[in-house]
Formats: sequence, C-alpha cells, structure tokens
Amino acid sequence: MDFSGWGVSVLAAGKGKRMKSSYPKVLIPLLGRPILNYVLDTIGECNFGEIEVVVSPSIRDLVGEIVGNDSRLVLQSEAKGTADAVRVSLQEFPGAVQNIMVVYGDMPLLGSDTLSFLGDYFQRNSCHLAFLTACAPSPTGYGRVIKDEHGLPQAIREEKDCSPQEKQIKEINLGIFAFDRKKLSQLIELVDNRNQQGEYYLTDLVALAREKGYRVEAFEVDWSEEFLNVNHPQDLATVIQTLREKKVNSLWEKGAKIVDPSNLYLDWEVEIGEDVWFKPGVVVEGPSSIGNGSIIGPFARIASTVIGENCRIELSVLEEATLEAGVTVGPFAHLRPGSYLESGVRIGNFVEVKNSTLKEGTKALHLSYLGDAQVGQRVNIGAGTITCNFDGEKKNPTIIQDGAFIGSNSSLVAPVVIGQGAYTAAGSAITKDVPPDALAIGRARQKNVEKWTKRRGKRSSKG
Repeated sequence: MDFSGWGVSVLAAGKGKRMKSSYPKVLIPLLGRPILNYVLDTIGECNFGEIEVVVSPSIRDLVGEIVGNDSRLVLQSEAKGTADAVRVSLQEFPGAVQNIMVVYGDMPLLGSDTLSFLGDYFQRNSCHLAFLTACAPSPTGYGRVIKDEHGLPQAIREEKDCSPQEKQIKEINLGIFAFDRKKLSQLIELVDNRNQQGEYYLTDLVALAREKGYRVEAFEVDWSEEFLNVNHPQDLATVIQTLREKKVNSLWEKGAKIVDPSNLYLDWEVEIGEDVWFKPGVVVEGPSSIGNGSIIGPFARIASTVIGENCRIELSVLEEATLEAGVTVGPFAHLRPGSYLESGVRIGNFVEVKNSTLKEGTKALHLSYLGDAQVGQRVNIGAGTITCNFDGEKKNPTIIQDGAFIGSNSSLVAPVVIGQGAYTAAGSAITKDVPPDALAIGRARQKNVEKWTKRRGKRSSKG
C-alpha cells in the first residue's frame, strides 16, 4: 500500500515517571539499542512520507543523536499531554500530508504489519479517525473503549477517569491512531484538560469526533506482547526477554549452535557467521561480530569486538578488540580497548592486553600485562612479563620485534625496543634497548651466604 501521502507523529516527550528513572524512557537501551530506535525502524519499513518525533527540550540533543535523516524532531516546550504533542507536530507537517498516524515512542515490539493494516483499514473504510483496540487479559493501566449499543466507539476513558463499571471493560485502547488531517486540525483545538491529570488527552478526540458526526472506527486486533508500552521496570524485563528470543531465533537460522539459550545474552546488532558455538554464560554487547566456526564460552563477556573465524574464547572479557582467525583467548584473560591480535595468537591465564598489537603466532600464556606494545611475529611472552608503560605522566610504547623471547618475570620499562630474535633473561628489569639476537640480563648478581640460618639461630632446612 502507498503511504507516501501520510505523516507519522511519534510521541517521545513523556517523562516516564513510572520507570523510576531520571533517564529518558525512550532512550533506555534494549539489547544495546534505544527503545525509540525499534519504533522508528518499524515505521521506516512502511515507507510513510513524513516522520516526526515529538520530544521535550531536555532530551532534544540526546534524541537527535539517534534519529536519522528520515525523521524530523519537533519540540513540545511543555509537557501538557498527548493531544498537545500532536497539535505541535501537526503544525510542522508539509501541506502535502493528507493523513496522520500517531504512534507512541515506547512500543519497541510493534510490528510494521500492524501499522500497515490500520492504514489500509482507515482508507478502505473512508474513516476520519480510526484506532487500534484489543481485549487484554489484564486491562489495568490502559484506557477503556466505550461503545454504544451498535458496537461503535463513543469514547476512550483513561483509567484514572473511569468509573468502577468502566474499569470492568476488557477492550482497551492500544495507543495507535490514524486521522484525516483536516478533521484532526479541527478537533485538536477542542480538547480541554478537565480530567484527573490536568492534561490534554489525545484519546478525547474519539468523543469529540462522534459529536461532530465524523466517521470513527475501532479496529480490534488480538492482544499480544507487540502492544506493550514500556511503562514499568517489569515491562522492560518482559520486552527484553521477547527480543532475546527473536535474536536467538535469528542465530539459529544462521546455523549457530547454542548449548543453553536461556544463558546467552546478545545485543541486537551482534552479527555472526556460520557454525558458531555458544557455550553457557556468554554476553555479547554492542556492534560485535563473530566469524565462522568460532567457539565462544563458557562464561565470556564480549563488547564491541570483532572476532575472526575459528577463534576460541572462554572465561574472559574482551572490550573493543579485534581478533583475526584462529586466535585463542582465556581462561581468565582481559583484552581492553585497542587490542589487535593477528592470526594464531594465543592469550592465556590471567593475561591483560591494552592498546597493543600482537602479530601472527605470538603467545602470552600466563600472568602478564601488555600495554601500549607492538609485538612482532612468533614472540614468546614468559609468565609474569610486564610492560611498564606509564611513567606517571604519559604512556610510553614497548616494541618487541619478530622472534624475540621474553623470559619469565621480565619488566620492560618503556620506552624500550627488544630487537629481532633477542632474549631477555628471567627476572630482568629491561631499561635499555636490546639489539637483535642479544641476551639482555637486567638483574642483580645472586649471592649465597653460607650457614646464614644457623648464625641467626634459625632451624635448618633439615629440621
């Protein structure tokens, strides 16, 4: 269906008081993406002609960062209610827009088919106003749909304004409206704020339209979680669980092997290749990607990281790192931002890497810290090695060239260069550059004091 003559007004200026949060509700992340992004994606699939997002001045800049060029921000200077938000938005639509659809910005599960069905129903029935309803198993918190003896909608009553009898009604307003623009322009000026909350309700337009003799239709659909508004923290948990299930289903379609789906947490934008294995306890966040045949977990946290093919990650944390093919990380390793591991690199127990490049075939398997380092190919990093990169004022680089062997418990005091094929003796503090193929020894000479313990009156080792 052609919606090019339509405008959509997304109401995103609400404070979300029931969320008990100072953070704007529509920007709360679900699987790494703001709630509003899901709504805008759904609207974008329908190819509406104009899209406006109504926001308060306090969140204009934050929303502006996530709203693309396909949408326009409209400011509601005061929080006077949903009808006032639509009135402000209506003034900004170009003259060519003939019909207006109104959608709440806190419905991340809403599907594009639903919007298309309402738009099609509106046009086929020559409506002036149409809105979606459903008989909810638990209508608490929703406005009730009041109908006449012929089953036609007379009004929508917000729950706080309902009588005890009206609260028994199961049919609820889902908060998605379609309007003839000309009729909407007339009706919006008639809304008053004589209600329990002192706000201008968009829902009052139903009764006003009936009084004017306009054609008003309630389009009833089956209730589903698609229509959940994120109003409470428990709503957030419900929506996240639904999105997780969708994400897991999409992974199965790509051939993912998931040992325990209930213990896998992936952000929406995570991409994977074929035949990726996920063991229990895995969290993958941000715009991460995982290549074909990699095995992730058990118990790994991966954030904004690129993982190549046939890698193995377990019991480790990776943040803003890049791994080429065949890299092994863990257990108990930590890759911090700026880590780049080329093919075949092995990072083992209690090794931390930060802002460093490790070239092909290099290994650091035990108890080491590599910070601000450039490490060549086939380098062996002995247990307990530390790059001493911070001098108290700035970070300094360590360069370890191809084929070098760094002995256990070496402290490489940057800036320093370890030449190609060079060795450092175990327990050394290296403070000067080491030439290629040299052995660097930076430790005090050992001295044994004979019979020291007897002179001290201590028990001998044979005691």
